[in-house]
Amino acid sequence: MIKIRYKFTDKDIAKIQDSIGIIVDSREQNNKHILDYFNKEKIPYKIMKNDYADYSCYIPAGTIDMFTCDIYFDRDIAIERKASIDEIAGNLKGDATRLKTELAHLNMYDIKYWIFIEDPNYHVNLRTGNYRSQYDPKRLLKRIKTGIEAEYNTMIIPVSKNCIGSEIYYTLRGFVYTLFKHKGFILEESEELVNED
Repeated sequence: MIKIRYKFTDKDIAKIQDSIGIIVDSREQNNKHILDYFNKEKIPYKIMKNDYADYSCYIPAGTIDMFTCDIYFDRDIAIERKASIDEIAGNLKGDATRLKTELAHLNMYDIKYWIFIEDPNYHVNLRTGNYRSQYDPKRLLKRIKTGIEAEYNTMIIPVSKNCIGSEIYYTLRGFVYTLFKHKGFILEESEELVNED
């Protein structure tokens, strides 16, 4: 594999940031408020199967002159949305095999990952047991801190429902800025393709 690194000016990066679109997982449910925000702000999005989490992003074809196809970041950044503490508690029931497998894959492929929960009072509600699940609050807190955050290097971030569309967009936008500003853009090509001439 040959790695080709591209560097961009601040003007280029601003154009790239302003052009990003959102990938919305086709299995994501009850997210009309998020799509309404994207529509209102004229943020492009595609509803498609996303292997890792609910949201990621892409740069539309033609944003960067040399690329005539969309550039996807679904293998670089992923945002999972949880509607409530009960949803997290449900994910952690039993041995939480499905959740742990997904998180292990994200870590294995070095995908930046956040969990946004639509509960601005998440920390208080978690500690006081203010949720429907019968999960003991102290036990659930310990399981989240060790079995999700520490073990898989991610954070659960409380966000109010009326801000979550904005939070998703600006988190992805910030990631793209950092990627292009500090790391450049790396394209990998196989040596066979490069040496065809």
